[in-house]
Amino acid sequence: MGWPEFKAQFSSTDFASGRATLALTEVWQQGCHGSFDSVTNTRSKSGLPQSLRLHYSYWLPNSARAVLVLIPGRIEAGHKYLELIHEALCAGFAVFVLDHQGQGASERLDSSSQIGDVADFNHYVADLEYFICRIIKPQTALPLLALAHSMGGGILCRYLQQHPNHGLAGAIFCSPMWGIPTGPIPQQMARGLSNACNRLNQWCCRQRWYVPGQGPYQNRPFQDNDLTRCAERYQWFRSLYQQYPAYQLGGVSWRWLAQALTACQQMLQGDSPSLPCLLLQAAADQVVDNKAQQRLWQRFRQTTDWHPASIMHQLPDARHELLFETDAIREQVLSLINQFLKQLELPQVV
Repeated sequence: MGWPEFKAQFSSTDFASGRATLALTEVWQQGCHGSFDSVTNTRSKSGLPQSLRLHYSYWLPNSARAVLVLIPGRIEAGHKYLELIHEALCAGFAVFVLDHQGQGASERLDSSSQIGDVADFNHYVADLEYFICRIIKPQTALPLLALAHSMGGGILCRYLQQHPNHGLAGAIFCSPMWGIPTGPIPQQMARGLSNACNRLNQWCCRQRWYVPGQGPYQNRPFQDNDLTRCAERYQWFRSLYQQYPAYQLGGVSWRWLAQALTACQQMLQGDSPSLPCLLLQAAADQVVDNKAQQRLWQRFRQTTDWHPASIMHQLPDARHELLFETDAIREQVLSLINQFLKQLELPQVV
């Protein structure tokens, strides 16, 4: 028996009618929800050391044949992924998902601010390593499949580079943050500028500054969004963030930008992941840098550790959030994931 096979359970009309919302609310209520302290200490706004409390959720049916480890992107709570979680559970997966520090129901460096901030990008990576090794693996010996979106794709890439004995059977990257668009400013200059502005911020005050043009959370109308072409799914997750205001997160700090740009550079310099990887690229993506994805993928392909089952697909017309796109695009995404998994042998549980 091979890997579980994903199949769409809802259409956009189910979100418009409320049918999907009712069913997904029940899925959320059936989940187990816990927390743990981040393994890295940071300094609070007052300058004192603090360890952030991180939230996670999981579903572990007795009939599961494998585990899906979901790694969300920036601004995202794991709660947002209920449609995919439901599809995974119906397919035969158990599911674990972590809210990164500063996001979702996890604690933030500054609880009074909506600014996206992190002291060190490697703190995300250390949290993920703890989550996999100390939370997931003690509960199940089932094979692990990681699926990461956007910033989560950057975190997963750095995790695989830093932990070659990761224990994952495969990795799926959806619109990964392997590069950040910096407009007319070259990447190296953007890194230097963000580091300089971060140092100036630290020198002037303890309150983090937003990168210019960004600010607190905004409930943008569908017409102004660059995330998805599906109005129904877009409205669903915007409504979720209105229902749970603690999930709301605004733009990024200079420190976050400096850390993220540095992490993207480190990905280029790091080893290639030594496991089967699937890269799903949104052709109309305006949030992350598709050219950076292609450069990193090509470099990985040229290394001796590259797995022959690894493959990249570009989805025409798709925007950044592939898993919240129109029915036609989502069905294509799930089909590509199923095709990828069919090439892989499902490890047997001893």
